[in-house]
Amino acid sequence: MKSKKLIIGYAIAVFVLVLIITFNAVCSIKQFDVRFATGSADASLSAEKIQERLNVYLDKSYLFFQKDNVYGIVDSVCEEDGTYLKVTSVEKNFPNRITVYVEEEYEQFAFYSESENKYYVTDKDGKILAVKDSAASNLVGGADNLTVLGFTYPGAEVGDTIASDQSEMFALLLTLLADADEMLGGARGRFTEVEYISRNGFDFFCFHMTEGLEIWLVDVNNSASHAEECFVAALQKYTELSDAEKTYGYLQPVYVESAGGVGPVQHYSGTYRP
Repeated sequence: MKSKKLIIGYAIAVFVLVLIITFNAVCSIKQFDVRFATGSADASLSAEKIQERLNVYLDKSYLFFQKDNVYGIVDSVCEEDGTYLKVTSVEKNFPNRITVYVEEEYEQFAFYSESENKYYVTDKDGKILAVKDSAASNLVGGADNLTVLGFTYPGAEVGDTIASDQSEMFALLLTLLADADEMLGGARGRFTEVEYISRNGFDFFCFHMTEGLEIWLVDVNNSASHAEECFVAALQKYTELSDAEKTYGYLQPVYVESAGGVGPVQHYSGTYRP
């Protein structure tokens, strides 16, 4: 009886082993369907390298393939090449195909730290992609990143969301940039830089338009200034100017309390400096 049970046990073990081997043969990885969304030449080269490294897993076990392998390869290649790619999803398609979606993260803003003499370069959402010596973009032929001056950034590191010591004014600036992004179809390329100036108890923002015009917001630390409403009114005025008018002077919108709104925005020639 004992030997019969032993034989049955061996038979079951052999059957399971054959089943696993057969299943592994059928379910080995036959295709990595990697779909890239890239805009820069460097990122496209990184994408090719990622595809090559993932192909090493072809004919390996589908069952035991870990999605973390994809994230590790992408992170490794980006570190080697100085590019910004992120994995948006990894899908295991039974029985033998893995689909990976990867997209490029684009530089948008360069937040300059005067004390450190360096730029914290971020994407549109404020994620720090790199720390650089200049505001130059990684996109060949593209406009430089929009430079932001006048803030300080405590303990900022790559991968963090940018934050400033001047938290209230910084939050306001991000709101204004979002308004510009919506109204003008993008902030980078429309502005060359934004200055935050704090002097004698007053805070100012100066938006330097690409063509040469400036938009000045005065006393932005005072809620009575209605800075966002003024900025939106200035952007609307900007869209109404001729190409020639956009190359000089400045706009300085003012909220008129008695009228309950922003007064007519005037286009001034010359320059302004608080």
